[in-house]
Amino acid sequence: MKNLDDLEAFIRVVDNGDFSSAARSLNLTAGAISKQIKRLEGTLGVTLFDRSTRRIRVTEEGLQIYECIKKGLSSIHEAFNIAEQGRENLSGNIAISSPSTFNDYFLIEAIEKFKKSHPSISFYLDSSNRVVDLYSDGIDIAIRSGQLSDSQLVARRAFEQNRILVCSPGYLEKITPPLNAQDISMLNGLVFGYPGFNSTYWTLENINNGEVQRVPVKKEMVSDDGRALLNWALQGHGVALRESWGIKKYLMSGELINILPEWQEPATPIQIVRTMRNPVPARISMFSDFLIEFCQNKIKI
Repeated sequence: MKNLDDLEAFIRVVDNGDFSSAARSLNLTAGAISKQIKRLEGTLGVTLFDRSTRRIRVTEEGLQIYECIKKGLSSIHEAFNIAEQGRENLSGNIAISSPSTFNDYFLIEAIEKFKKSHPSISFYLDSSNRVVDLYSDGIDIAIRSGQLSDSQLVARRAFEQNRILVCSPGYLEKITPPLNAQDISMLNGLVFGYPGFNSTYWTLENINNGEVQRVPVKKEMVSDDGRALLNWALQGHGVALRESWGIKKYLMSGELINILPEWQEPATPIQIVRTMRNPVPARISMFSDFLIEFCQNKIKI
């Protein structure tokens, strides 16, 4: 049925015995109730009431329909109660796919804080750093960088990120400081990649004039784990293009150096992605809201 209010009006008329009493119980007019009953009769194609100037009487078909509708409405009201309780007392599991660097800086702490308010929520975390299939792998939400290409998924932007070129002071001592972006191609590159995705270029943008260059990368070491790339950079194996938010403490301590401050990767969105389903379970929508706010607040620090 398209209009549950018509069904509710029908139940009230039968229970109260007349249109006026039903109308008062629903804070409506008798005329409005009459229109709802006529609309319902037209939809069902049956007469629900025999009407006279003095009284109304439920037809035999009306009584049978009344029993079915009353049971159905009871189940619907129960479902809404369950949903309401679910919003207030969240429970169930949330399966997340997220890169290890995002986990380290944002997600682990966000989950810990969320569970303090919602202890009945459990989590499964996939940190494979690959692009998983949310449908076949049973993932509720995924953290992804860049624009969404899959039209069967829904994305919410959390924040914009930039990647910058960094290396250790020890590695910097071994090289002549680069004068421009193209000089990066002569250095040992610590590159993100995996079978089927193995970039041979870094795209860099000059923050002063907007110039964009594609710089060939000498792939010294390749990994699909951002944490490994960060550790290799700290150990002095080469130059890495890393998220500025994930290496703040290393820049402040001097363990890493931004070797070309005027050049960085063009800004890309970090997005929270989920499958296209409605309604969205309360635990997923509420955690997504919480995570976006958490990330935005931490980025400002």
